[in-house]
Amino acid sequence: MSSIDEGVFVEIGGAFQWLTLRGADRANPALLIVGGAGFGYAALAPFFAEWERDFTLAYWDQPGAGFTFARSGAEVESIAQLVDNGCAAAAAACARLHVRRLALLCFSAGTIVGLQMLKRRPELFSAYVGSGQVVDWRRQDALSYELLLRRARGRHDAAMLQELESIGPPPYADAQADAIKSKYAGELTAREAPAVATLRSLMGAALQGVPAGASYLAAGLAWPEPMLRTFMAYTSLRADIVAFDARRLGSLFEVPMFFLQGADDVFTVSSEVERYARELVAPCVEYVPIEGAGHAALLLTDDLHAALSRLVLPRLLPE
Repeated sequence: MSSIDEGVFVEIGGAFQWLTLRGADRANPALLIVGGAGFGYAALAPFFAEWERDFTLAYWDQPGAGFTFARSGAEVESIAQLVDNGCAAAAAACARLHVRRLALLCFSAGTIVGLQMLKRRPELFSAYVGSGQVVDWRRQDALSYELLLRRARGRHDAAMLQELESIGPPPYADAQADAIKSKYAGELTAREAPAVATLRSLMGAALQGVPAGASYLAAGLAWPEPMLRTFMAYTSLRADIVAFDARRLGSLFEVPMFFLQGADDVFTVSSEVERYARELVAPCVEYVPIEGAGHAALLLTDDLHAALSRLVLPRLLPE
């Protein structure tokens, strides 16, 4: 058994981008985590440490995020750039791990990038897992608003109702209106709140460069504040994100497709993800609701690990 624990800059698209590779056994299947725009998970690798028993985890700090931004200072330009760079990052991870393919685990706006990576370079990937899946942004956004109005009225929450009615239904003209709705659509469930508290603790440590010398922290570089990075990246990519409709990519995929979706996700509304999954043609398609989870289902690591081990591992394409 040969473990791996390394962080490295690789040159992609004319810039040095940060990859972290961690796992208990290099022989395990590789899994690349692609988060939402502006958020790099590499500095938070211990959060997913339990998964390292079954997978070699690859983290990519995309342009505009994490240590890639800390080194280059460059903002992300487009979803197309992220798709190109993501494919290159996947190829680099495969080369370092001496494997031909890896599975993709994508979250929130990262699902927009991941689906297009699958279409661009299907030979690089063994499976796709989406959580907080964006299918048709405009339709999910409209349904989200309706569900939130219903929730506000059911709770007799006058402040929530007033804010929602003040912006009206989507589409919205700018990110400020998006942020008002997102405050309610991304509300943590009772199960998600403790996980997010743990994540925030790790974020605080990463911002202070703790623990010093950890391989997943780039030596000599300060980890940039992730919430600011996320907002800046979202603002830059907003036109691409709100125009996204996964159905334009076609219904045929060459790898197993899994959707581990919060049952109570009213941001990327789960009923639309379930409907989309039924439309796909792939070697395997599974829609799995994560009970008690909303949009942050990815952070319920025990539930996700169980689903990955039970459903994804047996279906990974052989090397």
